[in-house]
Amino acid sequence: MTETQWAQQAQAFIAEHWPDPQQLPQPSSYHLASLRWYAALAECGWSVPHWPLAQGGQHWPKQQLYQWQMLCQQAQTPPLNTLAMSVVAPLLMSHGSAQQQAYWLAEIADFAAHWALALLEPVNAKTALPTRLQQGDNRLVLVGEKRAMADGLLASTELARDALWPSRLLCLALDSTDTWTACALGADSPGLSMAPVANARGRWFHVEFDSVAVADADILPLRGDGLLAALADPAAGQDTILPSASSHGIAQQLKLLREDLLVVPHEDSADLLQQLSAAEVALQGLQALEIRAMAPRSAQLPEPLPMSVLQLKAQALQEQIGTLQLASFGYYALPQAAGLSGHNEGPIDPRGHAARDTALQTSEALAALAASGYGWDPRDLLARHWLGLGSRTNRHEG
Repeated sequence: MTETQWAQQAQAFIAEHWPDPQQLPQPSSYHLASLRWYAALAECGWSVPHWPLAQGGQHWPKQQLYQWQMLCQQAQTPPLNTLAMSVVAPLLMSHGSAQQQAYWLAEIADFAAHWALALLEPVNAKTALPTRLQQGDNRLVLVGEKRAMADGLLASTELARDALWPSRLLCLALDSTDTWTACALGADSPGLSMAPVANARGRWFHVEFDSVAVADADILPLRGDGLLAALADPAAGQDTILPSASSHGIAQQLKLLREDLLVVPHEDSADLLQQLSAAEVALQGLQALEIRAMAPRSAQLPEPLPMSVLQLKAQALQEQIGTLQLASFGYYALPQAAGLSGHNEGPIDPRGHAARDTALQTSEALAALAASGYGWDPRDLLARHWLGLGSRTNRHEG
């Protein structure tokens, strides 16, 4: 199949399985359409085209993955790169047991379960103590509270619980030896309560663990510093994480911003338009980096471009756009990567419409979570990568 034929097939698939978002004005209609979209992806085997063949993927070349993402972003489909696929799956492929890989990877590929990351201790927790994995009555139990980040797939958390609600959590806790440990739990586990955070649009949940039983099979073999490094290392998962393609969403922001500045001029318009032109030049740099990241390895390009390079470029550009939007409209219309974006992001579209580039939002929210919770600043990670400073791996058998 030629590249043109594949592109036509991809466009036909999107047209068949995803309606124009303008036809989905109500949260419930968008919600149902999202369920059908994910079911169609799983049925045709296009849910994880970036995964290796041995793991049930299609092993598409990076350029094809990039084109696929851009086509989906242009059609404003629900995100392709969910938290389960971008964080949990690579962790399982590299460090999960054979049993965990066989069960959870197939479930992720089929969109049979969406995950939330319970990594952060909430600032308003009832107790200042961290979440603990401790010995209970002849069993291991989780005790404590977490602020969990989900994909933000829910159009409204007031809708009935269904397949788009987080049904599994990856929880980070300290065991009896003060070693970081990751546990995978069902959201319906006895003793686990999960409530959406108000005004977070399905992205943040407050989770309480009241002696939640944890089986040995639910604990990842990798622990300690090695676990934290695996969650944050930019070199990990190069072949299992869907490469970033965030320039389309940013380009739309800049286009809308220029249109609004030209239609509604004010005293600072000339200066703002000059700053906007600089941001548009920076966008071209981001697009060039994306193309470089998708390029196949060769003698000229023997090493893949770390995904954190794209993340940093996109983050810097979003900060530029946020400053411009604040000066023009009085609020940030893009998530702020420096803080917990689930609590301070305004409307995505300057005109007040909700944009659907949630893959970009997920990436930035994860960066904010990591930087605020554990000091995983992408600049530090990138510096460590280029300096060749390896991560310590601390393994403890469960």
